Amino acid sequence: MAGTKRKGTGNERPSTSKRAKSAVATTKVTTATTAAKNSSVPAAASVPGPSSGKNTVAVLPANKPERFSPELPSPFTGKFDLYATQLEFLQSEYLSKGATAPNYKAVFEKILFYQAKPDFTLRCALIADPVDPTESVGVISCSQFINPISDEELKPIHILDGKTKPSVKFGASESAHASTVGAGVGYEAKVELDVNGEGCGCGMISSGKGIFKMRKVWADEHGKELFEGYVSLKVVYGPTLRRKRFGTGASYSVTFWAVRALKKNGEEVGIDAGSGTYMSSGVSSGSYDDLGIYDLDLDDEDDEDDDYTSGRFGRGGYVDGDEDEDDDDDDEFY
Repeated sequence: MAGTKRKGTGNERPSTSKRAKSAVATTKVTTATTAAKNSSVPAAASVPGPSSGKNTVAVLPANKPERFSPELPSPFTGKFDLYATQLEFLQSEYLSKGATAPNYKAVFEKILFYQAKPDFTLRCALIADPVDPTESVGVISCSQFINPISDEELKPIHILDGKTKPSVKFGASESAHASTVGAGVGYEAKVELDVNGEGCGCGMISSGKGIFKMRKVWADEHGKELFEGYVSLKVVYGPTLRRKRFGTGASYSVTFWAVRALKKNGEEVGIDAGSGTYMSSGVSSGSYDDLGIYDLDLDDEDDEDDDYTSGRFGRGGYVDGDEDEDDDDDDEFY
């Protein structure tokens, strides 16, 4: 599946510092087969793809991180800054040379440095569902979920039906490292793009749906927390983009680490979670899978990706009607 987009506290863009741009470029399309041939990222920076089977992922020795705290409240709420796990400056902290267990505290402290700039890959905000207070709803944003013809950010992207569960599965493609593959306490929700929002008008976008997962992987006695998660968004293009030979859609996915938003005057800084009253548009008669392209079981094993441009944390070129890729179209994507 594929990529992400950006977002700030409103319409602002993340910092465009040289380091930030370099970091984003590093995560560009390191696992996208359609763009890897043109990537300048060293092979070592690539993130492993999904495992071919449940028992084929190597598990590192069971050296525990400094503290592991999987508990999550219900409803799970708050504002968060998210950082792609493919960022090299985080990977080096997460599992340094010779280490046999992740160093979550080091990742947390490195993230705080960039959060203060502020730099981030995505942002999300969750509030209690006004209809069912045991669930949460909200919004997620990323500047790399875009309309390919205008480069406008696709937004708002809503988080729906979010639940804290005793067992949420994180597969190989959804985890930061092979040692963290598995199921446990977590948060799981659906993701849906409001096609009446920015970047989607004039028949550009027909639908956009995906999944969102988070789990707490570290906490200390002072309340500091580090989360790991995964988000995907599958976008179906409308007639306008199809006629202009942008293909039938794009698929995005990102594994990330997340920290709670900074506070200013006691209030969390970040995007607005909205009112929580957004109603799912569904896909033709309200079904999430009428077109056979969405993964209702949230197991991420949908096989209908052939018609979609794709890339982990990015997209891999455009797809013509004859499925040839125009790599030049992606040169200015980041």
